[in-house]
Amino acid sequence: MKSTAFDMAMVAYRQNDMEGAFRQFLSLAEAQDADAMNMAANMFENGQGTYKDPGRAVYWWKKAVELGNVDALADYGQYLVTTFFDGKEQKLGVLYLVTATERGNNRAGESLVEFALKNNEAGTKVYRAAADYCDRAIASATDSYLRTQYVQKKGMLKYKLRQNRFGNSYIYFAALFSVIGAILLMVASVDLFLELHREYRDMFEIFTYIDRIPWEMDIAMFFASMILFTLGKVINKLHLASFMQMFSSVFAAAVVVLHFICVINNGRVWYDKLLWYVVLVVIPLMLGKLLGEILRKIIGIQ
Repeated sequence: MKSTAFDMAMVAYRQNDMEGAFRQFLSLAEAQDADAMNMAANMFENGQGTYKDPGRAVYWWKKAVELGNVDALADYGQYLVTTFFDGKEQKLGVLYLVTATERGNNRAGESLVEFALKNNEAGTKVYRAAADYCDRAIASATDSYLRTQYVQKKGMLKYKLRQNRFGNSYIYFAALFSVIGAILLMVASVDLFLELHREYRDMFEIFTYIDRIPWEMDIAMFFASMILFTLGKVINKLHLASFMQMFSSVFAAAVVVLHFICVINNGRVWYDKLLWYVVLVVIPLMLGKLLGEILRKIIGIQ
């Protein structure tokens, strides 16, 4: 229940007596009135009846949020998502908006819908909460125009929700592409090295099967591994696959360096067979990158 003193402060606020309203709200905030804390925070943020001070605004918003004030959750959440464009602050703001929306705060619901419509990776919980708010808005709409607007917004949110679920599933396929490509890249690098430097085959007994594989197959495997590797790298977001990509890149680069060392030791010019490596690396890198970007656009992964 709001206190009589708070109601009086609101009267002053609505009558545009900002300085008088601010003094009353700040006094009530110091007395642990959560609603007054939120109003004082808003007035500090907007410079109403006082100087503009975002630091003090955040201070009072946090106080009000700690006391469970739903209006503070809505206003502080909106401040965080519009001030910070990524990182933990924005995530915290989205969480506050979702909580306030679920607790029936319409202002938070409007902010959440706006945020969800602008972001392709807002997350399943955010899209669902925003769509649920649209259902409430549709049910309470006072005219057909508003109802139509929220129906359209809900349709877009449902689409984003499906895309998000599909995208999350696809991330695991991308990670699989990365891992398979990374493993094949290491195997193909050694295979190709041994194909070019047959004198070292006895040192790698595990690769004795290479005599049964034509060199064209080695090249095809290297080419395919590079495409898979790059395709997965474009859309992969899992740490294990990222580690495999980094490790296999270093491994393959080391094999290429070893190749040129062997070439020089054998008295040949250092750039012997360089064109092969350029073709086998640059072209599949470009193809993998192109395919990955196309898939990102189709699936909606940022």
